[in-house]
Amino acid sequence: MEIGPHGGANGQVFYRDNAPGDEGNPAWFHTLVHSLFPYHFDRLDRGWEPTVVYVTDFSRVDYAVRKRDGAPRMPSPTAPDTFADATGLVYVAESEVMGGMGPGLHPFSDDGDAEAFIEEYGGRTIAFDEIDRAAIHGLRE
Repeated sequence: MEIGPHGGANGQVFYRDNAPGDEGNPAWFHTLVHSLFPYHFDRLDRGWEPTVVYVTDFSRVDYAVRKRDGAPRMPSPTAPDTFADATGLVYVAESEVMGGMGPGLHPFSDDGDAEAFIEEYGGRTIAFDEIDRAAIHGLRE
């Protein structure tokens, strides 16, 4: 699967004991809110335990927020060095900057980068372990 320029964070989920569909490992996602986290929760319900979840780390990216389709959007970098372990990042939710398919989660490894993003675009920070089905549902509304 090829992940293209859609706007917003990308993600990958690796499994040791299971293979996602015909694509094999990893499972790739072009949006966190509408794809990665719903898939992740569904697989947890099936007993699949991920080896690791990687997402775009915007602290590693020299990014510019640009308007596309009338809304501000983050870039969608796919280079290997732009990803980080999802569990160690802070996520900006509820900002005016959209993800790939609407409201997004924007991950940062540096808390200062997340706070600077919030100062400019609004939102609030949440940790990986705070992202559950209810949080994703609320973002999708």
